[in-house]
Amino acid sequence: MSKKVSIKRWRSVKAKTPIIGLDDGGFDRFQKVNQQVPVFGVIMKGAAYVDGVIQCLIDRDDKFATLKLSEMILSSIHRPQLQGIFLQGITTGGFGVIDIHELFRLTEIPVIVVLRKIPNFQKIKRSLLELFSDGQDRWQCMENAGKPILVQKSPQILLQVAGIHPDDAFSLTKKCTMVGTIPEALRIAHFIGASNYRSLK
Repeated sequence: MSKKVSIKRWRSVKAKTPIIGLDDGGFDRFQKVNQQVPVFGVIMKGAAYVDGVIQCLIDRDDKFATLKLSEMILSSIHRPQLQGIFLQGITTGGFGVIDIHELFRLTEIPVIVVLRKIPNFQKIKRSLLELFSDGQDRWQCMENAGKPILVQKSPQILLQVAGIHPDDAFSLTKKCTMVGTIPEALRIAHFIGASNYRSLK
C-alpha cells in the first residue's frame, strides 16, 4: 500500500505549466484472449500547445498499470519539465487500477484525476471482487485515492489528487482547459486513443 506524503502549496499556477494527460487506446471488450492496450501521454504547456506525445503498452486489466505508466513518464525526455499528471478516472485498459499516490511517489509529479460525475463505486467494487482474485487489493487502491472533491458546481468538476493541494489542482486544471471541463492534454490523448482503436477494427 502506498504511503501518502505531505504536500506544499504552489506559490502561483502559470498558464503554460508543463503537464501530461494520459488516456488509453481502447480494446475489444468481447475478445476473451489476453490483449495489450496502448496508453498515450500528451505533453502540453498548459492549454497552449502540444510539446510531445509518448506511449506505452499495458495488459488489459493490468495490475501493474501504475508501475508501467510511471516507467513511461520517467523514461521520457519531457520528464524534467513536467509539473502535473492528468487522468480522467483511475482505471485504464479496463480494470487496471492506477494508484495515484504511488504514481506520485514514483514520479514525484503531482497527479490530478478530473471527473464530471461521481462513478458508481459500489458497482465497480462488486465487479472487482467478482472478476479478480486480487479484487480486494484493487478496490483498496481505489479507496486510497479518496472521495472525489467537488471543486465546481456548474458545469460540475470533481477532482482526486495526489501530491498537490485541491485548490492548486483546480487552478492548474482551469489553466490547462481551453473548452469544457477537461484539460486539453486529456482531450487530445482521448482523441488519439479513439483514433487508434477505430484503426484496429
